[in-house]
Amino acid sequence: MLPGDEQPQDGGLLSFLVLSLTPHSQPESLKHSRHTKEPSLNTDLSVAPEIAQLAAPLPPVQQDSTAPRTDGRIAGDLAALAAAPQRWWDLVRFDPAGPVRIPVPGTGGAWLLVAPPGAATDCDCAQATALAGEAVELTAGGTGYGAGRPLRPGRVRVHGAASSQAPGAPHRLRTAGHGYSVTLHTVA
Repeated sequence: MLPGDEQPQDGGLLSFLVLSLTPHSQPESLKHSRHTKEPSLNTDLSVAPEIAQLAAPLPPVQQDSTAPRTDGRIAGDLAALAAAPQRWWDLVRFDPAGPVRIPVPGTGGAWLLVAPPGAATDCDCAQATALAGEAVELTAGGTGYGAGRPLRPGRVRVHGAASSQAPGAPHRLRTAGHGYSVTLHTVA
C-alpha cells in the first residue's frame, strides 16, 4: 500500500482485476516447430457394432409407384400448388355469367373454380381450398343442401373415407362474399 491509502475496515487488502486486451503472442520457440501430425481418431467400431451400422451409408429409398396416394399426400400437393400462384394465377378468368372451371396443366386432375358473386355450382372434388374471395361448401343431406362450411385460404378440405362426406359425393360451392371467389380443387 502506498502512504496515504486507507485500509479497508475488515483489515483485508483491496483486490482488483486488470484486464488486458492485447493479443497473446506465442514464444519464438513454438512458432517454428514442425507440428504436422493431426490429432488421430480411432475409428475401430468393432466394440460397438450398433454404431458401425449407423455409420454405414443408408440404402436409397425406392418409391413404390404402384402404391395408391394417400389423402394426406394429395392434400399436401394441393397446398403446395395453392402456395405457388405463378403456376395458376395467369389461368384465372373472371366471367360474370357464371362459374368457370379451369384445368391446371401438369397437376394430374387439379382445377380452379372461379365463381362470380352469388353464384353456386355443383362440385365433385375430393379436396378443395380457397385461394381468393369467400366461398362456402354446401353438403347434401336427406332434405337437400344443409348449412355451409366456409373454405379457408391455407386450409385444405378433404372429403376422405373418414370424413362425413365421401369423395366425389355431391356438394355445392357458393360464393359467400360480394366479390369473386377463386378456389382450387382436385380428385384423388
